Amino acid sequence: MDSNNPYAAPTVELIDAQAPRSLPGWSPGKLQLLGWLSLIYLLATLVVLGLAFIEDLAMLGDVLGVASTLLGCYLALRLKAFVESRFSAHGLARPVWLSILLSVVLEAINLYWRGDELGVGFTPQAVFYFGLAALLGLAILWLGIVLLKLENAYPVLRVLAWLNIAAGVLMASVLLFLVGILPLLAAMVAAALVFFRGAKELEGSQAA
Repeated sequence: MDSNNPYAAPTVELIDAQAPRSLPGWSPGKLQLLGWLSLIYLLATLVVLGLAFIEDLAMLGDVLGVASTLLGCYLALRLKAFVESRFSAHGLARPVWLSILLSVVLEAINLYWRGDELGVGFTPQAVFYFGLAALLGLAILWLGIVLLKLENAYPVLRVLAWLNIAAGVLMASVLLFLVGILPLLAAMVAAALVFFRGAKELEGSQAA
């Protein structure tokens, strides 16, 4: 074939914009561990939700609630760091840190004010609590929008973005706050899949 023929098919490999690349500070094993921790976080959250209906196990629910909240905060920071490293993402810090701060404050309120102390209706405690919950919803919505703007992102990362958007809107509405838990649970699975996808990608880059 004439190498000077401008119509000939290229004889060199085309560059894949999404090709795996080395990520300093990250390894397949570390990402797989984070993926499994995300699934453990999901399981712990489901257990906490179940224990909320068993008054005799309230103390166990409190302990698991604190542990799962701290684990969720850690995973949110690791997901932020990975997305920033892999996709050169910007703008994640503020919504992530805001959601972490509000999550910790709400968990502390759950420990200090029991359900009967929050009361029903427009008590000062209830207004304060659900006001913070609405702010948490807005922070999660903000995070979802930032994730959705990423270029060349994993498809599952876009799913995670939409789940955060859905959860954020529902939680910010206050009236549908409990319904917002459902997309949040699905988002935990999506986050695990993001870590597993990253691990598989790095394994491919190391084998190449």
